[in-house]
Amino acid sequence: MSASSSSTKSLSLEDNITLLPASSQRRRCTTTQLPTIVLLLCISIVGVTAATSLPATLATLANRASPPARDYNYTRSTGVVYLGNGCFWERQWAYVGIERDANGPFKRAASNVTAVVGYAGGSDYAQVCYHSGQAHDYGPLGHAEAVRVTLDAANAVAQFEALATNFFASFVGPPGARSRPDAGDRGTPYRSIAGLPGGMSSPLYPILVQKNVIWRMDLKLGQGGTHDADEPNTVWVYDSNRYNFYAGEVYHQFHCNFFPSEGMPYPDSYTVDLWNLQQSTGQIQPTGCPEDGNHAPCGSGWHWGRR
Repeated sequence: MSASSSSTKSLSLEDNITLLPASSQRRRCTTTQLPTIVLLLCISIVGVTAATSLPATLATLANRASPPARDYNYTRSTGVVYLGNGCFWERQWAYVGIERDANGPFKRAASNVTAVVGYAGGSDYAQVCYHSGQAHDYGPLGHAEAVRVTLDAANAVAQFEALATNFFASFVGPPGARSRPDAGDRGTPYRSIAGLPGGMSSPLYPILVQKNVIWRMDLKLGQGGTHDADEPNTVWVYDSNRYNFYAGEVYHQFHCNFFPSEGMPYPDSYTVDLWNLQQSTGQIQPTGCPEDGNHAPCGSGWHWGRR
C-alpha cells in the first residue's frame, strides 16, 4: 500500500539532506549474578583502557575465522555491528539520525552514512532475501531483521554507546518487562538481537551491559537460527564473526515505517534523496534478491510496502 507523494520540495543530495535527530575494553567482565554496583565498577574500569585497546582487539576478533567471500552482502569486519528490534525500517531511521547528528559521535555526511537494513543471526546461504517461501527466505534460515552500522576505530566506544543507548530506549514497557514497539511483527524473524565481533567476548559487550542496567533486559548468548525464540525482555547476543549480516533489498533501504513511530512520516530527504544518493555511491546496491517490493515517499501518511 503506497501513500501519495509528498509535495515537499526535494532537497539537494548532499549538504541539504537533513534528518530529524534521533531520540536521542579490553577485559571482559563476567556479568552473571553480579550485584549491580560491582558490575558498574567493572564496566567503568574496562572503559578506562577501551579507547586505546579497542581497535586492535576488534581486529584480532574479526580475523579469528576465515570469512566467506567478502562483498556487499556479507559482513565480517573490524568495527561493524548490527542491532535488531523488530521491523528494521524504524531502526534504520533512528541509526541514520545518530550518524548524521552534528553534535553526536559520528558526525557523518549523508554520503558517508553506513546504516543498512538486512538479515542476521541465522544460517549462511548464497543469498538471504525477504519473505518469499523460497530457499533463500530469511525466516526459515533463522535470520532476524537487523541494521548494520560501521564504527570508526578511533571513536568506536562513543559511537557504540550512542547506538546501544538508543537501542534499549526503543523498547516499551517498564524495566524488566520490556517489549518491542511493533507488536504486529511476531516470531523469530523479529526477535531482538545484537551482533558484535566476538559476541559476549567482544570489547564492546560491556557497553551493551552498561546501557542495559536501568532496563534490566535479559542478554542471552545466541545459538543462531530458530533456536533463539522471540521472547519478551530478551536480546540475543551474537558473534558477528560466526553469524553474518546479509544486506537487504534496495527497496527496503530508507523506507517509511509501517506504524506511526517518531519522525513519521519520514521526509523526502530521507526516503528519496538519501536513498538515491546511497545508490549512486554504491553504499546500497542490489543483492541478487527479488526487488519486487514498494519504495515511495511517505507523503502525508505511511505505507506498508511488502510486509
